[in-house]
Amino acid sequence: MKKFNLLYLTLIPMFYFWFVLHTNLSKTTFFFYGFAENKETELSQDKDISVQRIFVTPGQEVLEGDLLMEVQQTQINYKIESLDHELLQVNLDSKAQTISIQNKLEQLKINKQTIKLKLNDEIKLLKNKMKLQADLINGLGSMTEHERADGPTSNEVKLSLLEKRLFSDLIPIDNQIRQLEETLAGINKPRVVQKNRLKDERKYYEEELNKLKIYAPCDGIIGNILCKVGENISAFSTLINFYERRPTIVKGYVHESQILKISKNDSLLVSSSLHNTQPVKGMIIGLGSRIVEIPERLRKIPELKTYGREVLIKISEQNPFLQKEKVMLNAIFEDDVNTDKLELTHFTQ
Repeated sequence: MKKFNLLYLTLIPMFYFWFVLHTNLSKTTFFFYGFAENKETELSQDKDISVQRIFVTPGQEVLEGDLLMEVQQTQINYKIESLDHELLQVNLDSKAQTISIQNKLEQLKINKQTIKLKLNDEIKLLKNKMKLQADLINGLGSMTEHERADGPTSNEVKLSLLEKRLFSDLIPIDNQIRQLEETLAGINKPRVVQKNRLKDERKYYEEELNKLKIYAPCDGIIGNILCKVGENISAFSTLINFYERRPTIVKGYVHESQILKISKNDSLLVSSSLHNTQPVKGMIIGLGSRIVEIPERLRKIPELKTYGREVLIKISEQNPFLQKEKVMLNAIFEDDVNTDKLELTHFTQ
C-alpha cells in the first residue's frame, strides 16, 4: 500500500509537467496594451451664433434628447420677423381690397335699385295717365273707331321707351356687378400662392431656429464646455465635448517587432491591466499606416523609448472600463488554426 502511494505521488507532477509542456507547445500567446476611450462628439453650429443659455456642467450625465444649450442667430430672428410682417401686409392688402370691392358692389346694387324704382314709378304713372285718358275717350261717343285707332299715341311711345330703358339702363350696371363679383371670387387666389410661399419660408426658418437648441445625441457625459453665456461663437467652433457613457474603442500599440502577428478583424480579449477578472471581447477595426512612438504609460519599461503600430479595437458598451483606463489586449492563437479563435489566460506584468 505504501509503495502504491509513493508511485502515485511521483506520477502526478510528471503528468502535470507533460500537460503544461504540451499546451505551451501547441499555442502561441500574444498581448499588448492600450487605452479604453469613450467616443467623443464635438457639438457645434454651422453658422455664427451667440450663446443664450447653458443647462449643463462638465462631468454631468445626461440622457438622449436632454436640452444642453440654447443659442441665437440674429439673422434668423430678423428673417422670421420680416416674413411675419410680409404675411400681415398681404392679409391687410387682401382685406382692404375685398372691402373696397364689396363697397363698390353695394353702391352698384343701390344705384341699380334706385334706377329700377324710378323707371317703374314713371311707367306706373304713365300707365295710370293713359288709363285715365282711355276712360275719357271711351266716354266721348262722338269719336269713330277709325279716329281711335289712328297709330300709337305719344304716351304709348313714351311707355315703350320707358320699358326699354328699364332693361337697357340696367345692363351696364349688371355687367359691372358681375365683373366685380368675379374679381371678388378670385381675389385671394394669387394671394393664397403668395401666403403659402411666405409660410413655407417661415417654416424653414423655424426649423433652423429649432436647430439652435442643442440636445444630447445619446446617453452620455458632458466633457468640456468651450463657451459662456453671451459669447459670440464662429461657425463650426466646438461648443461642447460630449462623451458616451462607456468606452467603446480601445487604442492600443503593437511593438514594431510584432506587427505581423495581427490583422484587421482579428478578435482579442480586453481586460483591465489592474483587475483582469472581467475581460470583454473586442475586434480590430483599424491599423495605423506608420510606425509611431508608443506612449510612455504603455511601455513595459517606461524610461525606454519604443516604437510600434497603432491599433483600434471596437468593444461592446457593456464593459467595466473607465475613460483612459489602461487595458491589456490578449490573444492566444492555436497553431494551424484561424487566429480568430480565442482562449482566456491570465497574464501578469
